[in-house]
Amino acid sequence: MQLSAAQETIQALSKRMRQLDSNAAQLPFQQQLQSYQQRIAEKSEALEMAENWSELIIQNSMDAILKLDEQGHIQSWNPMAEQMFGYSAAEIHGRLVEDTLLPQRLHAGNLSTFRRHLKRGRGALMDKRIEGMAQCKDGSELAVEFVGSVVKQGELLTYAMVFRDISERKAAEQTLRSSHDDLETQIKARTQELNHLASILEVTVNYVGMADLQGHIFYINPAGRKMVGLKRNTALKSLNFKDFHSPSVCKHLSESIFPQVIKHGVFETSCEFIDRAGNAIPTACIFMSLPDEQGNPSRLAVIARDLRDEIALQQQMEHVDRLESLGILAGGIAHDFNNILTAIIGNSEIAASKLDSHSPVQAHLQRIGQSSLQAANLCKQMLAYSGKGCFIIQPVDLSSLIADMRSLLEVSVDKNVPLEFDLSGALPVVDVDLTQIQQIIMNLVINASEACNKQQGKITVSTGIMQVDATYLLSCLHQGPAAVGDFVYLNVSDTGSGMTPEVCKKIFDPFFTTKFTGRGLGMSAVLGIVHGHHGLIKVSSELGKGSSFNIALPISTENTPGITPATAALIEHHASGMVLVIDDEETIREITSMALSDVGFTVVTAIDGQDGIDVFQQHTDIIGIILDMTMPRMNGEACFDVLHKMNPNVPVILSSGYSEEDAMASFQSKGLAGFIQKPYKIDAFQQLALSCFQSTQAKQVT
Repeated sequence: MQLSAAQETIQALSKRMRQLDSNAAQLPFQQQLQSYQQRIAEKSEALEMAENWSELIIQNSMDAILKLDEQGHIQSWNPMAEQMFGYSAAEIHGRLVEDTLLPQRLHAGNLSTFRRHLKRGRGALMDKRIEGMAQCKDGSELAVEFVGSVVKQGELLTYAMVFRDISERKAAEQTLRSSHDDLETQIKARTQELNHLASILEVTVNYVGMADLQGHIFYINPAGRKMVGLKRNTALKSLNFKDFHSPSVCKHLSESIFPQVIKHGVFETSCEFIDRAGNAIPTACIFMSLPDEQGNPSRLAVIARDLRDEIALQQQMEHVDRLESLGILAGGIAHDFNNILTAIIGNSEIAASKLDSHSPVQAHLQRIGQSSLQAANLCKQMLAYSGKGCFIIQPVDLSSLIADMRSLLEVSVDKNVPLEFDLSGALPVVDVDLTQIQQIIMNLVINASEACNKQQGKITVSTGIMQVDATYLLSCLHQGPAAVGDFVYLNVSDTGSGMTPEVCKKIFDPFFTTKFTGRGLGMSAVLGIVHGHHGLIKVSSELGKGSSFNIALPISTENTPGITPATAALIEHHASGMVLVIDDEETIREITSMALSDVGFTVVTAIDGQDGIDVFQQHTDIIGIILDMTMPRMNGEACFDVLHKMNPNVPVILSSGYSEEDAMASFQSKGLAGFIQKPYKIDAFQQLALSCFQSTQAKQVT
């Protein structure tokens, strides 16, 4: 517009100059006017060139450029605006910019403000970079950055607006924010994991320690500090791994284990620690190499499990297994000895019965019988050790039992050794065999008296209730899984000579004794009786200070006495009928046959269970059976099942070298007529046979 006005002015002046050309007086003015015309032409050319450059820039700009009148109508619209917003220049010309580019959802909050700033030509929207959302022709929204500028032409205002598409930048920013948020989430999660790991390290029961490659320790967890005797607040900066290992172990660590750890990353081995008091601690260790940021080894870590309790438990289990194996051996030997003793006692009694009562041989036979009975008592001790002794169970008050034994115990100890009693009143009863418990008490009190060795000392017998927990179970001997809870205890302690740890480990072994005349079965029998009653026994002793034997017995769940086998009534009657004797020992078959024949029975024999079934099938008139428990090919239980199916009315007497309780465990509710334990006296055996078989024969005859 400025260029056109200038050109019109020049044309008017030129016309006037031509009218005055004949007037010479006007020549200077004409020259001056020509000079002005030339200068205006030069300026016009420069201005036209600038306008061309501006138009070229606008048309090729990477930003959308708009020209608005003072009411906000769009006057011009460059190609990038067409591309960015989707409207052609013809479509957009004359439209209000706010209705075209401002999203409808933003009208309520922004339209009045925009119009006010546009009318004034100033405000927060002018000459400042502002980010916002613009609406395209297809209804989509585009993230933009725009700048608005005002141009005054007299009293009129025109506006230029430049829009830049920042959607890619916004997407990148959103991606960056999302990545940042994800990273923050991962960092928080990782931090939480590290906190959890740190908490685990603080409460784990194993030793966990870390050191640099030179062995300087900078971390030991609480369990590790406790294991090696360090207080929680003890500083670690002056400590080295050499402070917790012997010189030989340190050398092995430095020369062998640490190089293996650095080479392989992880190395598992056993290692012995030394606590601050100098005690050795066997451990199972896992050594680890911890790398730095470049992956090079920078630190060493170790997790060590204290093996002291495991080793003690293993030793205890080995000891229990050894005792159990010896118990099985002792029980087997006692069983076989009982078979032999049955033959000896039976033959001696039969021989005595066939000789004149005044024969000098009777004395020798009597001595044979007495010696055999002593041997039988020795076998009973062996069976007691094996836990297979004959128990007659009944509820017993231990305090009352010991009170009744007081006078007997007092005369059994050395008169120079005081015997004190600390018996709890109102003690719960325990289910025990009275005789066996009396044997335990006598053995322990007599041993305590001998430990005092006629020197100044004291014996204390006490009873009470104790709480047995898992820790106590580890320190005592018991057979099989043991329960925890309340137990009744019997404690016999003395202030005598005490025992070395080596002797303590062996006192329950059969045939081990520290006495010159001892057989080494007293304490073995005590252990067997305790095991047979499902009890616990703990021994504490210190050389020169005395010993303590604590026996814990389960509290009775019933208040009724146990059933004891009734004594067979003496039947003086001459018997008749056929009896089958099934036993794998020939001498037992011979003695049994003679004893039965002497009272009138006819006897047939079988060498094992299978042979017994065959013989039973051949003789339909058998009125009774004597059945051994332990036999080859077919044992007594299997043989009984077959015989009982063939004829359940024929009574069967079970005979065994084991106790009645152990032997009868497999025959519960099977209808045995009776039981007799080997070795037995002939008259007792004959009475049992007459009682069982004659009554059955009488019923059959009737």
